[in-house]
Amino acid sequence: MGENTISNQVIKSDLYGEIIVEDHQIFHFAQGIVGFSHLKQFALLPYEDTELFILQSFSEDISLLLFPAVYSGNNISFRIDEATVDQLGVKGEAELAIFYVLRFIDNSPFINLRAPILIVSNTQKGCQYVVPDESLSIRAPLELKGDDVC
Repeated sequence: MGENTISNQVIKSDLYGEIIVEDHQIFHFAQGIVGFSHLKQFALLPYEDTELFILQSFSEDISLLLFPAVYSGNNISFRIDEATVDQLGVKGEAELAIFYVLRFIDNSPFINLRAPILIVSNTQKGCQYVVPDESLSIRAPLELKGDDVC
């Protein structure tokens, strides 16, 4: 076999079964994520036929359900500090994808506005960025663009 063979990796998950991960879906989180700072490598995978994504750890059976901020009606804005921009290798705003961690509580969707997940596909790096605005909720009802609260 040549040196340019594509090698997919497999993650076994109790929740999602056996997941085949392609190289472009692998992201390095130098700081880990809140509560799991020891986990550094994750796969970012589309969730079935939805706009949602799964952020699945490689080393432990831990995953987060992510909602793309572009579809959120929860209007917030924040500035990312230079250290984070440098760490992620961001050259321009268009390279950055922002996701909110999504949780269901009593069948209602809530998102964490205070600590979004930032992903840069070009560099295959990510982080959970804690916004220094204490007024932002870690458990805000999800609002969809053009809709009311879910």
